[in-house]
Amino acid sequence: MTEQPAEPIDAARARELLDEAGRLGSAARAGASWPQIACLLGLGGVSTMFVVATYLVVLYDEHLIWFPMIAMGVWLAILLTVMVVFTRASKAGFGRRWSQAIGAWGITWVVTILGSTMWWRGQLWFAVAACLALTAVSTWGAWREARR
Repeated sequence: MTEQPAEPIDAARARELLDEAGRLGSAARAGASWPQIACLLGLGGVSTMFVVATYLVVLYDEHLIWFPMIAMGVWLAILLTVMVVFTRASKAGFGRRWSQAIGAWGITWVVTILGSTMWWRGQLWFAVAACLALTAVSTWGAWREARR
């Protein structure tokens, strides 16, 4: 904490102090969401790569499905750990935006997994569409958080 001035400050100095406090507050808010933004972008990247790997595994050797599953699990753990460890503060409305972004990703993920393993198994068009959808949803969530 700073010491209280011994004598009253004038209006110009008070304005300077308020401006400085405003700049510090803006800087703190700007840096508050980077772990969540990185997590959403990483989630989009790892889930998209999982779709590509699953498509290739289904075409060539289904016994290897454990390999992309383990790799994705490791990266999910890393992303979530980094987000939890480095989150110091969050912006107003973060919980609602985070729930919407993860909810949208989760719905897209369920459709992707069901589509790639049951409905359109081994179909390149579906793998491409799923990758585009997962990329769009995760980028939308990160972009939205960055702009708030």
